[in-house]
Amino acid sequence: MLKIQKMLVAAMARLDETMVMNLVKQGLKMGINPYVLLEEIRIGTDRVGELYSKGEYFLSDLIMASEIFKDVLTLVNQDRAETTIASYPTVVFGTVEDDIHDIGKNITTGIMRYNGFDICDLGVDVPGYKFVEAVQHYNSRVVCLTGLITESFDSMKNTIALLKEAGLRSRTTVIIGGLVNESVRNYTGADYWATDCTKVNELCRNILVTNKRIVQSS
Repeated sequence: MLKIQKMLVAAMARLDETMVMNLVKQGLKMGINPYVLLEEIRIGTDRVGELYSKGEYFLSDLIMASEIFKDVLTLVNQDRAETTIASYPTVVFGTVEDDIHDIGKNITTGIMRYNGFDICDLGVDVPGYKFVEAVQHYNSRVVCLTGLITESFDSMKNTIALLKEAGLRSRTTVIIGGLVNESVRNYTGADYWATDCTKVNELCRNILVTNKRIVQSS
């Protein structure tokens, strides 16, 4: 099983879609937990991002990685689509205004849906008022804002300010993701920050199960 998982990471990093799909199918037949397979895909996708940062991959490669991940999710979820019932209240997700990066968002929401979360994905370049409307509509307790460019920090801050103006901030936990850190969290006024999709999954589960905010860790 470990061999398949290592091969899966390598195949994803190479953007070898045929190999990735074959390995996932093989892993499922062997009884490997689908979440484990998705995690290996995520690790491979992170490597694609690293190669992009080094100038060895291009934007088209990032888009291809996102598409491969979507195909894997479709394969993994095909037997769950009709039977899986969301176990948690709706979480609102979106890439904030002035930013159109969505690969990390798509991976995170895909994994969270697999784990029983009901996700309202607003897409990319989302104005702050759209987040407010979604929180009001779904009575959401968690909002996840993502962004990969510095301009997105102001959009995050503005969105959180709008939640406060609407009287929603005190009951809404805000998690920011993407190219963020503790300094960005302080600047925007968010409750938590995360750069790992599994961390977001864990944070949301803890918040919604315990109904309280927990201590942020890096």
